[in-house]
Amino acid sequence: MEKLEFKQGQYVFKAGDQAGYLFLLVKGEIGIFLPGNDSHNPNFPVGENEIFGEMGVIEDKLRMAGARCMTECVVVSLSKAEYEKKLNEADPFIKGLLRLLSVRLREVEKPKTLGSK
Repeated sequence: MEKLEFKQGQYVFKAGDQAGYLFLLVKGEIGIFLPGNDSHNPNFPVGENEIFGEMGVIEDKLRMAGARCMTECVVVSLSKAEYEKKLNEADPFIKGLLRLLSVRLREVEKPKTLGSK
């Protein structure tokens, strides 16, 4: 685990990036921006003591959204290897549940335009 500091407006990660880490927001506010959202209003706000960036790590997929600091932020990062070590120590039921929830959330967040072509 590593403590990281970011300035307002800085990205923690962008859509399409490799998902090598998940994060815990210790201080500040982060906005999750889906592709196509060029506004200043995030699709999903992240508050202090919330985890973000987990979906790509859980599913081993590219980032589907960007995480931008709305204020100065302090986060703690957990590498994919550290996450997998913790996951391997977890109950198999919990492992399956985490993957299922992440897949379902990703399906809900897929742009509706993909299916209409």
